Amino acid sequence: MSLHIDFRSHIRIRSGTPKLAQFFLLHLCLYLFEFSVPTTEAQQPVSINTCVTCHADLEDKKMSTPVSEWERSVHRPADISCQDCHGGNSNTSSKENAHDISKGFVGLPEPEVVHETCGTCHQSQKDNYLPSPHGIEGDFWPNCVDCHSNHEVIYSDASLISIPDNCEDCHEQETMDDFIALTNRGLEPLKSFQKAAAEIRLSGVPVDMILAQTILARETYIQNASHVFVFEKMIATVDSLERVYPQIQKAVDSAQTEVDTRLRFGWVFVCLFLLIAGVIWLYRRHLPSP
Repeated sequence: MSLHIDFRSHIRIRSGTPKLAQFFLLHLCLYLFEFSVPTTEAQQPVSINTCVTCHADLEDKKMSTPVSEWERSVHRPADISCQDCHGGNSNTSSKENAHDISKGFVGLPEPEVVHETCGTCHQSQKDNYLPSPHGIEGDFWPNCVDCHSNHEVIYSDASLISIPDNCEDCHEQETMDDFIALTNRGLEPLKSFQKAAAEIRLSGVPVDMILAQTILARETYIQNASHVFVFEKMIATVDSLERVYPQIQKAVDSAQTEVDTRLRFGWVFVCLFLLIAGVIWLYRRHLPSP
């Protein structure tokens, strides 16, 4: 359906208005009208995941609790839902159709294939995990959900590495402390760079290069040190990154210096403006009255 509106019947411009002003006024009206008409995309209903709506109302807590846990996880804002891990059809209210094996429904994945499911998105982590002491050599224990949980998956952090009843069953606390310290050496500077870049960007100073270097360093850590569970490999990667971090820090310091410079010039401009305004005001005040 086409939409046509004769603006001439709704907008009246005084004849004395300059043509340039008329031009800008007309285009301003067209611009505002464009954003006032809802688009077809905005009118489309939000899709409903029947896995979530059905399981949330089940009396069996084992089947309903995963919904509330998933709602608190990092997977929800990432649009990773039930069918992405468990398969099945999330667009039907029929249990038989939802659990249709032909739709890939697997229910509860077996422990030895959990890494394949998670590896659909986390490819580098899976590739590092398989040859690690915890992968094929360790009969896939612990697997992904043993450390990261299954439904309430949260952002990874070094402080979560030492997990009771998992890591500490085999590893001494000293080993865990060394592992955490090494992980922090690799990742904490990157968090600092990202935080600084986000604050600097608010001032209008370009930080694209800083973010690009930070992302590249993080990808290097993920591909070479994440989930390898071998100190020698991790140390080699972290040592190489620590030779790059001073360069990124130098770029952050340079950008921060530019922010400070802009701020000082901004205050100078404001002071000059106020001074000129004050001089003009005093001058006009001392003019003879007409």
